[in-house]
Amino acid sequence: MRIKREDIKILYDESTLRKRIKELGKEITEFYKDKTDVIYAVCVLKGSIHFFSELVLHIDLDVIYSFVHVTSYSGTNSTGRIKVKSWMEEEMENKYVLLVEDVVDTGLTLKYILRYLRRYRPKDIRIAALAEKKVHDHGINVDFAGYELDDKFLLGYGLDYNEIFRNLPYLGYIEPNSGG
Repeated sequence: MRIKREDIKILYDESTLRKRIKELGKEITEFYKDKTDVIYAVCVLKGSIHFFSELVLHIDLDVIYSFVHVTSYSGTNSTGRIKVKSWMEEEMENKYVLLVEDVVDTGLTLKYILRYLRRYRPKDIRIAALAEKKVHDHGINVDFAGYELDDKFLLGYGLDYNEIFRNLPYLGYIEPNSGG
């Protein structure tokens, strides 16, 4: 399948995304403000990069950044296998951790990451996601969800199709049979 820019429909434009992410930043601040002054925000690369960058600007606490790079997608489908490309080295024991994900879909990648993060024995782990798809019963509690969506293949604002379209300033989607 080949996807062209004209195949992508805009779901949320840039200003709508930024407004919602600012609201999430305030929700996160309110949640943590009586618990801690410092949180460890872990960005799941590559898809979460724009969401993460915008979100941390609106969290009114000290935020220490960490990054993990894992993948399970090829084209528009999950492969069902997790590939770790890089992992963080920060000490997380007794820390408040905010895991920042782009989209919670099947939950496979997130469960893998959570299992390994728990080995660091953090005091608390919460999840923020730009979007949570409700089509799968993934069994993950997303504490801070930007949007709840049905089963759309999302592109833009960090999300890709074979590494392209990440730089689109909006969150878009393609219809199931679009592309040539």
